[in-house]
Amino acid sequence: MNILIKTTLLSLLFFVSLNAGEFPDSYYKLHISKQKEYFFNFFEKRIEKENRKILEEREFIKSLKGSKNLDKNSHEYLKLKKLQTKYKVKSLYNYKRYMERVDIIPPSMALAQAATESGWGKSRFFKKANNIFGHWTYNPKIGMVPLRREKGKKHLIRIFPDLQASIAAYMLNLNRTGAYKEFRKNRKQQRAKGTYINGMKLSSTMTKYSGIGHNYVKILKSIIRKNKLTIIDKNFYKKIQNENITRTIN
Repeated sequence: MNILIKTTLLSLLFFVSLNAGEFPDSYYKLHISKQKEYFFNFFEKRIEKENRKILEEREFIKSLKGSKNLDKNSHEYLKLKKLQTKYKVKSLYNYKRYMERVDIIPPSMALAQAATESGWGKSRFFKKANNIFGHWTYNPKIGMVPLRREKGKKHLIRIFPDLQASIAAYMLNLNRTGAYKEFRKNRKQQRAKGTYINGMKLSSTMTKYSGIGHNYVKILKSIIRKNKLTIIDKNFYKKIQNENITRTIN
């Protein structure tokens, strides 16, 4: 076989194996304590990456200072139109609604849900579809059939190109879907107090995320408490605050 072709094939195989769940086989052989450590380290970085994107969008909205007469050909207007569509804000200049929806998801809660919904990265959907948070779809082009789907049901498990895309979809879901209005309301109240966004407290609003309702909340809180994940919320808040202070000084 031509060396160049062989190298290309190996590269493709590596790419496929890397993106099919993205966890190495060695992860599944680790002791549970080491698995948790790997799991949290792996997703903390990726959750922060998506949260930073959201904060950039939030800062852009704040930079407009409530303007309601943007030039329709301007970069600001076009970008705001994209955010309006993305976050399903009915009125283009409803800045109050943007500020409610364009905000971070507390890392502790995101990590707890990632662990719960993916079975700590062991679920079929995680491994085969890069689906961390149990997202459904009815589009056969981007979905796979659940093994134990009830007769007559048509929902599919959504397939993502990579885990980062799954995290982004999860955050957007919480930020714009009607089922999580209480989550956004409580987050806004925390913002108003000038404190960190507390995942332990906000996890109480996740009763509609799962069919087991309040028991689901108990599971999330148990994971956050046992693994001391609230510390990650606090550290992320401090990091962002320090960066803002540094930018102001410079």
